[in-house]
Amino acid sequence: MSTTRAERAASTRNKLLDAAIELFLDKPYDEVSVHDLANAAGVAYGLVAHHFGNKRGIHLEAMRQIARRIELGPPPPGPAGTRIRQLLGDLFASIQQNPAAYLGLMLSADPDSRAIIDSSKQLAIQATGEILDLDPERPVVRLAIRSWIAAVNEAAVDWLQGGCEIPADDLIEMLLAPLGELLHHAARIDPALNPASALSAIRGRHSWARTP
Repeated sequence: MSTTRAERAASTRNKLLDAAIELFLDKPYDEVSVHDLANAAGVAYGLVAHHFGNKRGIHLEAMRQIARRIELGPPPPGPAGTRIRQLLGDLFASIQQNPAAYLGLMLSADPDSRAIIDSSKQLAIQATGEILDLDPERPVVRLAIRSWIAAVNEAAVDWLQGGCEIPADDLIEMLLAPLGELLHHAARIDPALNPASALSAIRGRHSWARTP
């Protein structure tokens, strides 16, 4: 059965994109040429421009595909404490399945990658605020959650690079402790903020959570 022109074009595009993902995860942007991409995909040089415009275009699409590999949906409805733990659990399960994709994004200095990471952080801020019933538009809340997410990402990179030696459940509980402290101090800066229910939700088996 013969393939149509559209099917052949889609197949070529997918080959190029698969090659780009592999190459850009292995090398910095400046060390990958259009010839490298075409050779790895087994297609003509000019097809990179035909399908993606230029090297920057295929790199951006490759980074988007990499980000989708570790993209998380919102945890199902339930108690806030359960949901915040599931959010972290889903993250660690996803990056364990796609370690190269996660490390490639997190450790990249390329502006395309940074823009994608920043977009993901904004979604994570919104999701955390929704779970804990806190308004991320409130400056102290946004700063507290953003700082915590940065800590989670740094811990996840170290965890992966260290061979995931710490059980994920223990890592989750360890990472919830600084979130509680950040929210506690946020309430001192903004006395109108009442994070008591959020602190109760994330306390779990910790004894550190305090009523502000």
